[in-house]
Formats: sequence, C-alpha cells, structure tokens
Amino acid sequence: MFDLKIVVEKIKGFCDLPMEVGDYFTVRGGKIEIPEGKHMCLWAMQSLMPVLPAKQREISEENDWIPHTKRFICPDPNGGVVFRIDRINPKTGKPVADKDKIPPRIQVNSEVCTGCRACETVCAFVHNQTFNGEKSRIKVEKNEIEGKDNPFVCRQCGDAPCIKACPVEALSRDPITNAILVNDDKCIGCYKCAEACPFDAITFNENDVALICDLCEGDIECVKRCPTDALKFDNKGGQS
Repeated sequence: MFDLKIVVEKIKGFCDLPMEVGDYFTVRGGKIEIPEGKHMCLWAMQSLMPVLPAKQREISEENDWIPHTKRFICPDPNGGVVFRIDRINPKTGKPVADKDKIPPRIQVNSEVCTGCRACETVCAFVHNQTFNGEKSRIKVEKNEIEGKDNPFVCRQCGDAPCIKACPVEALSRDPITNAILVNDDKCIGCYKCAEACPFDAITFNENDVALICDLCEGDIECVKRCPTDALKFDNKGGQS
C-alpha cells in the first residue's frame, strides 16, 4: 500500500485559511499527518477523503479513472485550490512514477460536431470501398429537439462487455492497438454484443455481421478527416 503526499499545487481564487502553494499533508496507512504550523481546510479534506484510500492501493482495472487522476480541486468555487496527490513508496520515501494504463481511444466532443458525416463517409470507404454511410463503424445521430449531432463510436471499454457477451468468441482485443476486433467468419449475428454495449456503438451489416470500430490499425481516418476536431484520439478525456 502506498503512502500519499497531497500538495497544494495551484490557487486559482482566494483561500481564506490561508493555504499556500507548496503546503502539503501526508497519509501513511490510516494516519493523516499535517506539518507543524500548517493547516488543512476541512472542506477540502472532505472532498479529498473518499479517494485517498483508493489512491493508496494498486488498481489494475484499466478502465478505472482513479489510478490515473492526480489532481482534485477544492469544492469552494471562490477558492479554486488545486491539490496534487503523489503516491510515495513507503520503503524509499520517493514518489512512484505513474503508469499510463489507459490506452488511447477515440474521444468525442459532440458540442462542436456539425453533422457533416465526413467521419461516416471515410470509414465506409476505408473498410468497404464505398461511400455508403450505412457501412460505417462510426454513426452520427441528430437530436432534433436539442439541435445537436452526436457521433457514436466504440470506446474500447477496459472490461469490454461485448467480448464477454459473445457466445461464439467472435470478438477479441488487438494486443497492439487495443481495438475490439470482429471475426466475420465466427459472427452469427445474434446481436448479443450490441445488447451488452452501454454506448450503442455496435451496428451490423447486411449479412448481420457486427460492425465495431477497429481503430484503422492505429491510423484513425475519421479523426484525421473531422473538420471541427470533434474527434480526437488520446487517453485524456471522455465522450460527451
């Protein structure tokens, strides 16, 4: 189990304690230690407390945000105090380097999507040599009430419920790109994967074979062709 050092990294507003940049406290086992003469805000402590026991432990689930999140902000909107949580090796007393366990995936910002469907067109052409958007693995749907266009694409979930749901093992994970791959010869068109997908990101072709984003073997065409940067390929955000 790691020790923790929680450091005041930035103060965006006004802190009336006052805390200063560089102030810190430590967590060793179940004990919180505040340096002599320093203070720790009760409200900031309350907001940090739920995550501290989790940060002390090694979590191997790659889809969990806790191991990869280091910065938390005080809930006081006037304070804007940013805390950085560093994991400390209890044997050496030195910070532990973070392991970037979240593989990159296509991130969607629906706020800037114009509904041009260039992503659908290029996806269909790259995979099926046609400009028929029905054969695309990324789909753009129009919300007429809100007037927004929403791209839907596989998020390459860490726990991949679609793989677990497939009764014939037609789905697998690419060891290099982390993409979900479909074995067309094995797929029986049972739709179990689509039912298991929490993001409505799986469709089927005319032969009832699942269409799932394969990340273009790492060279993502839809991201390159998006004129508004509504699509990005990284591991720093979430689909909106």
